[in-house]
Amino acid sequence: MVPALSFLAKVLAGLITAAGLDQLTKHGYMPQATYIKAALKALEKDDLDEAIRNYKLSVKKWRPSQRSEVTAEIISSAISLRLAKLESRLAELQAILHPPWYSLQYWRNLLPKNRDRLEQLRQEQEGFAEAMRVLQKLQAKLEENDKVPQGN
Repeated sequence: MVPALSFLAKVLAGLITAAGLDQLTKHGYMPQATYIKAALKALEKDDLDEAIRNYKLSVKKWRPSQRSEVTAEIISSAISLRLAKLESRLAELQAILHPPWYSLQYWRNLLPKNRDRLEQLRQEQEGFAEAMRVLQKLQAKLEENDKVPQGN
C-alpha cells in the first residue's frame, strides 16, 4: 500500500524544516540564549571546544550581553583551572626529573633501576606540556573574540 500524498508532503516539509533549522543554528542565526545554553551544557560535559564554538556563535550576530560575558568568564575560568593543575603537576615532575645535585633524589635518578620510571615521567611531562599549549590556544581563541568587530 502506497502512503497518501499528503502524508509524504508533510514528512518532506518536516525534513526540509529540520534541515533549515540546523543550518540556521550552525551559522549563528538563532537567539543568543540558544548558544549560551549550549555552551554551558558543553562545559558540563567537559567539552571546551564545543563550549567556545557555541559562545562564539552567541556573539557572532549580536552584541555581547551580560549572560554571554558571564559565560565567557565561566569558560575562561575552566580553562585557567585546568592550566593551573597542569602547571602544578609539571612543577612536581620538574622537581623529580631535575633535582638539585645535593639531594637524595638526584643520586636516586642516576641508578639504572630508575631509568624506566624517569623515562615514563619525561613522556608524561611532554604530554602535559602539549596539553598546556592546547589550552593556551583555546584561551587565545576565546579572547580573540573581544577584538573582532560585531555584526549588528
